[in-house]
Amino acid sequence: MDRREALEAGGAALACMVAATGTFYAVAGVVDWALVLGIGVSAAIAAAANYRARVGHAEQVADEAPASPIED
Repeated sequence: MDRREALEAGGAALACMVAATGTFYAVAGVVDWALVLGIGVSAAIAAAANYRARVGHAEQVADEAPASPIED
């Protein structure tokens, strides 16, 4: 896991956990920390998978693209 992937996954997890905490508190008046943690972990996994898919697709496109010679 490179630095950018870790930052994206961590940022997504933090943002979702903050949003979940606020939503639980606003709706129910009580925060269920187990659910908040589960939402954060799920968001981190999804963000990491999304990052790997984007990077893998970009590498695949770069490998399959024909070389275009520059003509004067």
